Amino acid sequence: MKHYTTLLITTLILWGDRADSAEPGDPEPAKVAQATGNLLPNGDFSSGKTTPLAWQTIDGLSTYWVKDQDPKHGKVLKFDSDVLQSQAYQWWNKIAQGASPLQAPKKLPTTPPKYDTLAGLDGVWFWSDPIAIKKRKEYWLTLDAKGAGMLVWLVGYPDMPDTSFAADAGAVKQYFEKVAGTAAPNKRNRKAFIHKYVWKGQLKVAASPEWKTYSRRKKPFRPTKYTPTVKYVRVLLYPFWPPGKYFVDNVKLVEFDPSKHGVE
Repeated sequence: MKHYTTLLITTLILWGDRADSAEPGDPEPAKVAQATGNLLPNGDFSSGKTTPLAWQTIDGLSTYWVKDQDPKHGKVLKFDSDVLQSQAYQWWNKIAQGASPLQAPKKLPTTPPKYDTLAGLDGVWFWSDPIAIKKRKEYWLTLDAKGAGMLVWLVGYPDMPDTSFAADAGAVKQYFEKVAGTAAPNKRNRKAFIHKYVWKGQLKVAASPEWKTYSRRKKPFRPTKYTPTVKYVRVLLYPFWPPGKYFVDNVKLVEFDPSKHGVE
């Protein structure tokens, strides 16, 4: 089956549960990031209440914030791409209206060949909050993962991006508009959905039953090399095929140092 990873470009899902807060005693993500050199606050997913701080909200159906079996990892992100797209869209519409991920419905059964699941269609997205970067700087991205292989993207914007729910998700927003009865008529020369990002770079994560650390070997990200207008980046975790469980932890974005990074 041909899997449409290009849907990443046309159906990006941006979640925006900004009402969440850290539990008492949790470390402040920004301070932890500053102390470790990690530009990405809460890259270890240790802070939050019902969903990790500095990231999009979990949905409780395809994305979860769980305690890993390995105590070294603590709280991690769990993904399930074996979810019917129809059920996911219906639930995301409620999330957009303010529903809590704690109210998520029970996952409906799926049947082979499972091309109607998120794995076979949209994939599952999870976005970091925007991170300010410097012109002409190079960046080194690493993360820990286990489960089936996935794609990870660093996406660049010339302006502070809108992080409200589905702000940059063309297909999902069209679904919401259809449900609400506010969709524009489908006619000739109708204005297409326009995305705000101008650059993206990819990191491939291999399949592994055990936790492993991944990076781009000797290739740092260069967001402003050919797109000098980029001022902000976001990390996008993107599991899709095959249908199943994926786990991510310890996402780190730092300024590239050739004396420390890129050594095989």
